[in-house]
Amino acid sequence: MTTAHKDKDIGIGGKRGLVPLDIGWEITSPPEFEAVVNRDVMVPMRDRVKLATDIYVPARDGKALPGPWPVVFERTAYNKTLFYTNTPLPEYYAERGYVFVVQDSRGCFASEGVFDVYTEAADDGIDALAWIYGQPWSNKKIAVTGSSYFASTAQAILVQNPPGLAAAVIRVGPSNYHEDGAWQGGAFQLAHNVNWTLKQASRGKEATANPAISDALSRMFETANAYNLMLQSPLKRGLSPFSLTPSYEKWYQDWQSHDLYDAYWKQNGYNFEEFYRHAADVPVLLVSSWFDAFIGGELNAYLGYTATPGRRTPVHAVIGGGEHDNAYWRHTHAGDVDFGESLPIDLRALMMQWFDRYLKGADTGVKTGNLFRAFRIEGGRGNRNAAGKLQAGGTWQEFAEWPPRDAKPTNYYLTVDRILAGTVPISAEITYRYDPVDPVPSVGGNLTSGAEQVPAGPYDQRGQKRLPQCGNDLPLNARPDIISFMTPPLEKDIEVTGPVSVNLWISSSAVDTDFTAKLIDQYPPTPDYPEAYAMNLQDSIVRARLRFYTQFVPHARRSYGVREELLAPGKVYEITIDLAAVSMLFRAGHRICLDISSSNFPRFDANPNTGEPFAKRVLAPQVALNTIHLGKDHPSYLVLPIR
Repeated sequence: MTTAHKDKDIGIGGKRGLVPLDIGWEITSPPEFEAVVNRDVMVPMRDRVKLATDIYVPARDGKALPGPWPVVFERTAYNKTLFYTNTPLPEYYAERGYVFVVQDSRGCFASEGVFDVYTEAADDGIDALAWIYGQPWSNKKIAVTGSSYFASTAQAILVQNPPGLAAAVIRVGPSNYHEDGAWQGGAFQLAHNVNWTLKQASRGKEATANPAISDALSRMFETANAYNLMLQSPLKRGLSPFSLTPSYEKWYQDWQSHDLYDAYWKQNGYNFEEFYRHAADVPVLLVSSWFDAFIGGELNAYLGYTATPGRRTPVHAVIGGGEHDNAYWRHTHAGDVDFGESLPIDLRALMMQWFDRYLKGADTGVKTGNLFRAFRIEGGRGNRNAAGKLQAGGTWQEFAEWPPRDAKPTNYYLTVDRILAGTVPISAEITYRYDPVDPVPSVGGNLTSGAEQVPAGPYDQRGQKRLPQCGNDLPLNARPDIISFMTPPLEKDIEVTGPVSVNLWISSSAVDTDFTAKLIDQYPPTPDYPEAYAMNLQDSIVRARLRFYTQFVPHARRSYGVREELLAPGKVYEITIDLAAVSMLFRAGHRICLDISSSNFPRFDANPNTGEPFAKRVLAPQVALNTIHLGKDHPSYLVLPIR
């Protein structure tokens, strides 16, 4: 469906950070009812396993009303009694004429069965929706929603196109867990995988049945202990704390063992890109943030759902400036940067407007057609606010399509003088030494780690002694294994909005190695930051032997590791590092910076350069001499969409 409105700045936000009324987005359904809940209804699945389900129903005088009502359905592995307070609470739905149904995933909390991460989502989700469809209190208009893990449970239903599905709101979720969660560019997302599995295992049934096991796993989640597990990775079967919970160890070992993008990762639940063409033609609202771990997945979802042949219903995206655990605009900041009072919006209002429009048919001001709303980060003057955070600004923008049609992909060529230049430079090469025993420390970025080894979001790219991976507080690019390329100080503001990638010509002395890229807004020195401030925007990685990739739709994030091929030492190869996308206003006086290296630990595992699959490593790590080739025959360049 096409739209008539033009791309424009719409200034979402305000002094109180609420959804703006000037574009007609406001909650239109006041509370009319009470709410009653029927807890732990055991809903049978096709294999007779029963899943615990809570049902919140509109009521008067303490008694449930018969309805039938539209239904909002959510499935979670995190306990069906826990909710984000800035999203509609179960009672909130019921008070406004919805039945809200929330279910513990298989093997979690009150549900029967064994938890097998993500793979339970497809069949159980569709069985549960069919059960809801047949209930007398259901008017057979059902919406699915969820964030993070349960964004996957919602999409697993959405891509099967079941009867009764009428709308979806997907928040901070992946589109392909091989690329968005377990791996990225062929590298294992170590911090996320270790921390998330520890957290899940410590509260799973195997652990809670034995307090000693639960306590042991909880202690392992402490910063130093979890970091030591990362140093010891890959974790051997039966020899790590996960062995205390066999079902959790099973799927963690599966993750480690499937570095290739194979059939394991193509299952519904782990993967939705393979199923977009089958998705229900219902209105979909996608919610994410630039520093979310799954931002690439949400962008892929927007492109995938809008590209579905014959689609008639709208897809909207709202992309804010927070990180994964702060993506719902509860604050004005992310990481160590404050983006100002324009950033927060009322997610609860957005969701209710969507449901009121598409489950009840109310005119809530939701615009027709596809729509992409993005928070544009704007570099500040380099001063701290009262909370000690870098002050940057931001503006909300609205686009009729993504990428924006007026964003021109522009090449910035890497030169031997370490400049990002507008023209192809002379032929040259830059060689640096990568030692996997001394990897580049991770400081900020797109993570969901939930622990302090790698705090998520934007940070000054310098060491922090409080982090176990940092031995000093020097700028990261003072290391000889980081090659920084920068523009001269900008003469005018430059807006970059859309997909970002790096095209490199590389060679190595090793049969396998990694190449990393990090896009940075380099501030000039200021009184508050006399050594300047380097704000990370997006980063990624490519493992050389897994450099081959597939894309499901144009402009989508790539899925690496479709096959493997070792390097011939000294031979020159072309690789592409996908940096997802940004919306950034680089201010006059700032520099656009690109850091190239070969490690980012423990965000990603450190490649030992031996060519072995991650889970089968036995050889001692080797130092690699890695080379970036430049010039006419081997033009290495950064691609930025300039508006």
